[in-house]
Amino acid sequence: MIKYCYVVAMLTLMLNSFSSSVALAEKRIDGYELKEQAKDIITSSGTPLEILVSDRRTFFPCSEALEFSPRNGDDWSTVEVACGSHNWSATLRSTVSSNNVVELNTSSLSDNTAVVIVSQNITQGQVIEQKHLAYAQGQSKDLHGSFRDFTEIVGRKAKFNLARGAILKARHLELSFSVEKGQAVLISSNNSKITVNASAIALEDGQIGDMVKVENSRSGKILNVVVTGEKKVSPITNM
Repeated sequence: MIKYCYVVAMLTLMLNSFSSSVALAEKRIDGYELKEQAKDIITSSGTPLEILVSDRRTFFPCSEALEFSPRNGDDWSTVEVACGSHNWSATLRSTVSSNNVVELNTSSLSDNTAVVIVSQNITQGQVIEQKHLAYAQGQSKDLHGSFRDFTEIVGRKAKFNLARGAILKARHLELSFSVEKGQAVLISSNNSKITVNASAIALEDGQIGDMVKVENSRSGKILNVVVTGEKKVSPITNM
């Protein structure tokens, strides 16, 4: 009887150990999941991070979100992936070229080209303060959805992890409408010689950089405009 109980106990222990091993193996992170998590990271070039790793490669388990950081300075071509809860890390390559890093340039800025960038790394969900921001020259292709004023950003939360040097855009921040449906807004159209302002009613909600429809308060005409600031829009075509 004693021998029988001993055998049963040993079998139970072996089965429990096997089940634990299976459960642990099931929790391992594969390359596909790792790359999905990496998509929430915005690199210094302002684009989502893409890791070069096989979908079938496996990594140790992690009970929290993985941490991604450039291996050397702001160069995201080599990425360190770390899990703080299980104390492991791995170094992987990405599709980012080292020469795509945005360099800070706060000198000789003009109102026409100055855009807000991230001056230090910001984590997902972090409340953005003025110390996290700087101005830099932006090329025309990078301006859509970008910001020109710190006051439009301070106090909002980051939707993704943001890397130092990235041009900050509305899609990087948690939803906050600068124009709300039914709200009175100012349409401003200008060139080198003249500025024309008109009042309108917003027909849609919109963040900075979004295209929305408004109704001109005077003529009743429906216009397509781009949201440029708090209760401010700019026409896409001539009014």
